[in-house]
Amino acid sequence: MTQDFDVMPGNKAVAHGVRLARVEVVPVFPITPQTTIIEYISDFVANGELDAEYVHTEGEHSCMAVTLGASMAGARTFTATCSQGLAYMHEVVAQATNYRAPIVMAIANRTLGWYWSLGPDYSDIMPEMNLGWLVGFVESNQECLDQILMNYKIAEDYRVLLPTMMSLDGFYLSYSQERVYLPEQEAVDEWLPPYKAPYPVDPTESKAWPSASLPSQLHTTYRRLHEEVMEDAKKVIAEVDRSYMENFGRSYGGMVERYRCDDADSLMVTMGSMTTAARRAVDKLRGQGEKIGLLKLRFMRPFPNEEIIDVAEQVDSIGVVDRVVCHGTGGGMAFMDVKSALYNTDVRVPVKNYVTGLGGEDIPIDDLYMMGKKIIDNKGKKLTKEVEFVEHPLPSGAQPVDIQSEHCVHPGSDGCAGCGASIIIRTLLDTLGPNTIVVDPPNCSGVNYAGVVKVPWVLANFASAPAYETGIYRALRKKGKADKVYVTSYSGDGGTVDIGLQSLSGAAERGESIIWLCYDNEAYMNTGIQRSGSTPLFAATSSTPVGSVWKGKPQRRKNMLMIMAAHRIPYIATASLAYIPDLKRKIKKAAEVTRNGEGLAYLHVHQPCPTGWYFDPAKTVEVGRLAVQTGAFPLVEVDHGEFKISVKPKELKPVKEYLEPQRRFRHITEEQLEILQTYTNGDWEALLKMEKEGRLPWY
Repeated sequence: MTQDFDVMPGNKAVAHGVRLARVEVVPVFPITPQTTIIEYISDFVANGELDAEYVHTEGEHSCMAVTLGASMAGARTFTATCSQGLAYMHEVVAQATNYRAPIVMAIANRTLGWYWSLGPDYSDIMPEMNLGWLVGFVESNQECLDQILMNYKIAEDYRVLLPTMMSLDGFYLSYSQERVYLPEQEAVDEWLPPYKAPYPVDPTESKAWPSASLPSQLHTTYRRLHEEVMEDAKKVIAEVDRSYMENFGRSYGGMVERYRCDDADSLMVTMGSMTTAARRAVDKLRGQGEKIGLLKLRFMRPFPNEEIIDVAEQVDSIGVVDRVVCHGTGGGMAFMDVKSALYNTDVRVPVKNYVTGLGGEDIPIDDLYMMGKKIIDNKGKKLTKEVEFVEHPLPSGAQPVDIQSEHCVHPGSDGCAGCGASIIIRTLLDTLGPNTIVVDPPNCSGVNYAGVVKVPWVLANFASAPAYETGIYRALRKKGKADKVYVTSYSGDGGTVDIGLQSLSGAAERGESIIWLCYDNEAYMNTGIQRSGSTPLFAATSSTPVGSVWKGKPQRRKNMLMIMAAHRIPYIATASLAYIPDLKRKIKKAAEVTRNGEGLAYLHVHQPCPTGWYFDPAKTVEVGRLAVQTGAFPLVEVDHGEFKISVKPKELKPVKEYLEPQRRFRHITEEQLEILQTYTNGDWEALLKMEKEGRLPWY
């Protein structure tokens, strides 16, 4: 069969698999290194190459909930995530199996537990391993595409009807370029027909669907039945693999892939991208006369017990290579599962665990060759040590130099050229002083400025930074120090208007005397310029691209001023880096309010981003000033219910002057420009009216 090929990263191969599968609903939320999967899919949707509902969610928890809801309603669904995002959606991930929802999800692995550790290991996917999903690992970019298609065929089989996770190693596969053959759409359509749900939650289609009124006693029985379904899935996985070979010319062995195992007397067990290097290590050992084979675990759930036992019966030693350590057990999960599979059999061979590649460290051929040598040497031995860590610690760097400065921020940062966040953070900390604690959900500044400030800087979880602030503030209050230390955030718009909004609303409603500062660059800049709830209408981002169907973001931004005002908190203000005296005054007012224990003070500071808005880095302040002068970002404050416009141009400039320097708006038509001008004028008139009335009536 003739197939076109292209050279592409693994994330794009995944996206092509989604396109070829004609997925109907794609809920998304960005996180590195998964993000480009959803960006490639957005390009397909924007250009009419994929007819799908593309749902921008406010966080991973909701992302999986949208995916589950769509699958229950009978749609073919897809989403992707990794690391902290997968952990955040854990609750709904667990729920998906109970509804027998054949979701397909890609996990571009990344270390779990520390936001700025971007390297891949399996610490993110292993905690999800026993929730009832089918879980597989791929070795190559070609397998990324092929396995997406096979996963739909497997998951939607009525003998299975379970969600599936496909793990691809972050960075090693997600961003690395390899040749990938693309099946023809017509051939895929014939092999993978549209999904027909047996019992959709759709009263126009079915009179039977999962019900919340089922007796709770069925829970235990259902778990037993679930295990039977997982066992049946093994047969389906093998069938689909054979069928894929017959139709598209590629087979991966089903549950496992064997390499040079026929006459092997030693066995190395691997999974994921490390397998390619392991093949070369096995080849080298074979060239030296050693009879060692390789077994690639393609599926960890269900676990291939039968295949493990079958191969183990012919060898004299086994070594399992894990890219994760399950703390408290001393080893990795694949190792434990292999040992468990053999325990009640007559197979008695030494099984050794090699834990390596943690935190994304490379696993070179030489290391795998060394492991192979040790596996061979273990034949016939009684192991005194079951687990060995193979690692290469980095040399310790130079100690930081203390730079004497009257400012709370040291010179320099890793920020982009023209980054306005440096102006804002310096103004914030120099105004509040050294007795300040900064709580920072993931954003650009957490990377760029955390290392140059002279005050405590706490990295918080994306969805719960206001709760971190609450805990710190309450501890200080209990210790009698609440009037001596300021607690402030330094959050982007994603951590404020989207994923962090629930936690922020709770802190505001409780009256926590903390400062929340949002520096608003109007997109998820840290992960590569995806739209947020603060992205303006018609702005082009990497997840709202301009194509034949899409013309930038189709919604207006959230009105955070009024959202926070609805909480009746004592102080709310918008500010700009282009108006520093106004910004300083508002920071001082926020500090006064919180120092007096009056409740939460909210500051929303406009921060033009030359990287994400595509303008000359020398024009950051100029663009910020135009936002105020055109009314695109008005500067106002609500002080204990009293509303005031704090910077009031005599006459607003045309909004076109603000948009023209930014390439994110270069596509807009005269009609779209007129819409934006109309909205800007209407918002400005509403603010003038509110100022005239003076006090917000609900305070």
